Amino acid sequence: MTDEPGKDLAPRQPQPPAPQIPQPPEPPIDPEQLRQFQEFQRFQEYQRYQEATGQAPQPPKPQGKRWWLVVLGSRIFWRALTFLFIVIAALWAYNHYFGTDDPGDIAQDSGGVTGPAQGLSAPAGLQGTVGMFYKHVSFADTTRACTLFLRDDVRQKFANAYGASDCAAAVKTLKAQVTSVDKYQQVMFPPDMLKTPATTKVTIDSCALTVEGGPRLGTFVVEKVNAGWVITDWSPSACG
Repeated sequence: MTDEPGKDLAPRQPQPPAPQIPQPPEPPIDPEQLRQFQEFQRFQEYQRYQEATGQAPQPPKPQGKRWWLVVLGSRIFWRALTFLFIVIAALWAYNHYFGTDDPGDIAQDSGGVTGPAQGLSAPAGLQGTVGMFYKHVSFADTTRACTLFLRDDVRQKFANAYGASDCAAAVKTLKAQVTSVDKYQQVMFPPDMLKTPATTKVTIDSCALTVEGGPRLGTFVVEKVNAGWVITDWSPSACG
């Protein structure tokens, strides 16, 4: 007898599914690489546009902060502004509560001279009243020189001694006799005159001074009026 076909064949078993090989996780996207990739895409678009039209579009400008916003957001700016405000406030407070006396308080009979008598803090010395008088003459500063005299009659006496119509004209006449401004404004006073006076009235004779580069300017009577020393009298001296 013949075998039936397929009778001796075992039924085919279903094949098990192939094992799933785990895929490695995708690496996270680097923001910097993404930015560079996007810029590269924009550059390609820019090139294609240039090839198609023959015109180059203006690339977009980066949107940066305005300079004044950067300044206002700076700590250094606000610290500097605060420091400046403190300095201004301190200066105002000092001048308000400890300011010096107004030299205009010592004005008396200023006559035709512009401004009141301007007294300095010492009668002698380079920064004293007589020292500054020599300096003003060396520069022909008629206003400042003549306002060191307290009264108009003393100014006129000084002018008459030099054959001038007024104090300002006398200062100009003396200026013409100055041969060295640098030496003339550096009048040297003897040590006794540089001490703080024991009285409020002193006499300073130009003959006792070391004067170079110009004429000697007579004898000054200097008095302390309020906070400043002013010339209250003048006369020619034996040496000039």
